[in-house]
Amino acid sequence: MNSDTLSPMTIRRKLLTLLVACFGLTLAPLSAQDDISLTDETETSVSDSDAEDVSTNKKKKKKGKKAKKGKKNKKADEETTDADASEEQSEPAESAVVTAFKKFKNIGGRLNQKAEYYIYLYSASTCGHCQRCMPVAIEQYKKMKARKVELIVICGDGTEDAAKKYLKSYKMKNPCIMFSALQATGFRGLPGCGMPGLPAISVVDKDGQMIRNVIGAGQVIDTLNEWKSLTIDRK
Repeated sequence: MNSDTLSPMTIRRKLLTLLVACFGLTLAPLSAQDDISLTDETETSVSDSDAEDVSTNKKKKKKGKKAKKGKKNKKADEETTDADASEEQSEPAESAVVTAFKKFKNIGGRLNQKAEYYIYLYSASTCGHCQRCMPVAIEQYKKMKARKVELIVICGDGTEDAAKKYLKSYKMKNPCIMFSALQATGFRGLPGCGMPGLPAISVVDKDGQMIRNVIGAGQVIDTLNEWKSLTIDRK
């Protein structure tokens, strides 16, 4: 047999080897591509899962913050309510003298609404005896302010301007109402004022209970000097 002539068996084997080789080259890329696709799908799935976890964690944190904020706001509201209730309880009811005084026009300084005692001093710039009492009133008023005792001047001058000028001349900064305004109420506008004259003075507690009511410069001066024993030391 000629060596150049191939037997059918040999030809088959070569064809089979060639086919196997061809299929091997073809299948290899397909297998690699399948692996890549599978890897991409797995990575995509993992990424989506991670994203869902992150989103869930964010939502949980957000809910946690809202819950904490809600608790803080609730606590703040409760504290505010407690503070308001405490303030309402700590503030005493308005006294009878304060309530009555507010119905008049105050042409002087601010009224001490927390005072335990009030002294009504009836005075006028046109009254010489009244002017004798004023220096004593000024001296004692400085001591009264720190002891919950308020001095109210009831001025008998004809006009408000004259009354303001009278107070200013003595540098008095205590509350003041007009005698004519009190007279218009039949002297009942302030509790415990008694029957006033010029000069005159009335000492009352915060509920308007009269402690002393006198007329005349001498008695007015004595009462001004004795204000402590009539009020603070009286308890």
